[in-house]
Amino acid sequence: MRSDLARLISGALAAILLLAVAVGAAALWTDRRERVRHESDVATGGVGARAIPIMTANGCSGCHTIPGVPGAQGQVGPRLDGSLAGRVYIGGVLANNPENLIRWIRSAREINPHTAMPSTRITEQQARDIAAYLYALR
Repeated sequence: MRSDLARLISGALAAILLLAVAVGAAALWTDRRERVRHESDVATGGVGARAIPIMTANGCSGCHTIPGVPGAQGQVGPRLDGSLAGRVYIGGVLANNPENLIRWIRSAREINPHTAMPSTRITEQQARDIAAYLYALR
């Protein structure tokens, strides 16, 4: 009987320890995610949290696959996912940095007349918001 109680207590302690580790890992992941979002917002001057309705309204999902954007399963343009932050070029012609991404989002055809990417003519702030969202996908 005593060994049954010891096993029960041991199992309960193991479960509590496992739960504590899982909660700690979730907290670390959430903290990292928030830090990345904040860094992306600061780097671009945008607010990534405002980007999804802007991308939806401007048809980005018709050409691109974008995580977190409903219906964004396009196959024409490149995937706009966590790999964007690590790419060397935007549109094959611009160095990958926030200001160039913002320019590309707004006026791609003025930069490269032969690109399939349209010049969206969205506001600079909207482009900054989209850039913040995309860079935060790391």
